[in-house]
Amino acid sequence: MFHKTLFIAALALAATAPAQAARWSLVDAGTGFGFSSLSANIGGDIVAADGFTDLDAGPGYASLTGADLGSLTLPGGAADTGYAHTLLVDTLGDSATTALYLGTAHSLGFAASADGTVGDYFATQDVAVSGLQLRIVGDAGEADGTPVNVSLSGMADVLLDRGLSADHLIGLDLDIRQAGHPDALLSLSWSGDASAPVGLSFASAVGQVLDLTLSLHLETTQTGSAQAYTAGEPWLTGAAAQFDGLLTVSAVPEPESYAMLLAGLGLVGLIARRRR
Repeated sequence: MFHKTLFIAALALAATAPAQAARWSLVDAGTGFGFSSLSANIGGDIVAADGFTDLDAGPGYASLTGADLGSLTLPGGAADTGYAHTLLVDTLGDSATTALYLGTAHSLGFAASADGTVGDYFATQDVAVSGLQLRIVGDAGEADGTPVNVSLSGMADVLLDRGLSADHLIGLDLDIRQAGHPDALLSLSWSGDASAPVGLSFASAVGQVLDLTLSLHLETTQTGSAQAYTAGEPWLTGAAAQFDGLLTVSAVPEPESYAMLLAGLGLVGLIARRRR
């Protein structure tokens, strides 16, 4: 009897398997960029650095990677500046999951030959893509208009170096447009100064093209009075932020699947009662 109960339970669970499957296809990589700007007053001298990176694209993916290290000789020592920004959108071989990653980082280091202070440290970074288009494609000949579910899940993280007293702000913004659908515009906006999960789910359909605008912002502002450094002791500060997420499309179980599930669970309950 126990094995029969397990068998019926397995049938009930199998009944929930979606009748349709869907996957992503990259239609247009859109337009993207990464931007970084950093400035500080070191021993009375202004240090500044900035950079810009354009989006690259290929079959099934869109990406950008930009990084730079700079050096500047000052009367009181040598300053090193650095930044990096990354964006990746990958349909993972036109699968049911698209990987979304945005990341930024900045740093300032100083090898002092004389005592002094660092003040007015400010860094701002942005990574963004707009006009990114993903089409929902049926895997088994499903007709356009077949309902599906779409979900976004991920983590927004801010990583800090405690070399400087500063306020750090990370912001994430997402707009999704699907023309002609009842949920024509969906938006997600999040900001904070610590790591947090970020998610969104909505209804869509096979054949629908999703137009995405996605951006990540990191801003660091020095607080309090200027910070002292000592000759012969390296000084370093910086911050990094990222969003690492997955955009997943899944089928909506058909009504008969729910009916089969309920019937199967009912049989399981009946058998359990008879055993007692």
